[in-house]
Amino acid sequence: MASNHGVDPNKVAVRAVPVSTLEAQEDDSIMVKKTVRGLMALAVLWLGTGAAQARDLFKNAQADVFVLGGASTLVDPQSWSTVALYHSRMDLGAKFTIGVSVPYGKILSIESAYTYGPNNLVVTNENHFPHVGQVYPVRAYIGSLDAVVRAPFSFLKIQPYGVAGVEYDRFSPTSGAVSMARTEGFGSVSTAIITHNDKVGLNIGVGLDRKIFKRVSFRIDVRDHATGAPAFGLPPKPTSDSFGASYPATGRVHNIVYTAGFVFHLGKL
Repeated sequence: MASNHGVDPNKVAVRAVPVSTLEAQEDDSIMVKKTVRGLMALAVLWLGTGAAQARDLFKNAQADVFVLGGASTLVDPQSWSTVALYHSRMDLGAKFTIGVSVPYGKILSIESAYTYGPNNLVVTNENHFPHVGQVYPVRAYIGSLDAVVRAPFSFLKIQPYGVAGVEYDRFSPTSGAVSMARTEGFGSVSTAIITHNDKVGLNIGVGLDRKIFKRVSFRIDVRDHATGAPAFGLPPKPTSDSFGASYPATGRVHNIVYTAGFVFHLGKL
């Protein structure tokens, strides 16, 4: 009868695993560890390179932030006749501008700006004396994208520039103006519905920059913002839908904006 001579069967099973298999498993484990370490090293290298590039980009970036305040006069005289002769104009109004400019070299800059302020509509019945106009409060909103060309010289730290660009304008009656038109009318009619007008326009102007400190300049800016004449939703001739109200505003308006303020130079100088 055969005997196991006290040999543990479990130990026999362990010896049954081929040595080549154990060696292969150890090689696979080492390969996985090396692969993970390699990927981690690449990730660290990539992140480090990206961070360095971001630092260099930020270090070399330039931008000028400007804040300006002033006034404007919107030139838009209109005259029309129904049962009486009427005249309209848009009043002088305060203006506030904020924007950012990105320089491309010493001469050219591209800037984007937002301008806000009142330009109230005044409608006067010329047959009544004294000529006291009905005032409809209106707010003008102007968003512009412009090219600024600076002179290649300065005098007493003053550098002149020219500017031109495109813009999007909104002439928006206040809620008080809308309510006034409904209850008190517009022109010869006792009620009217007015609303905002959106216009695409152009602007052109000139200015002066005067260096005050290394990162601060003082700017004086004059621009003509030209758009189509706003009619505030009223037709050029009376209709039943407009309750007989009309406003034959035609041609172009020129909103001459005079502002002054400070420019803050950010980034690399």
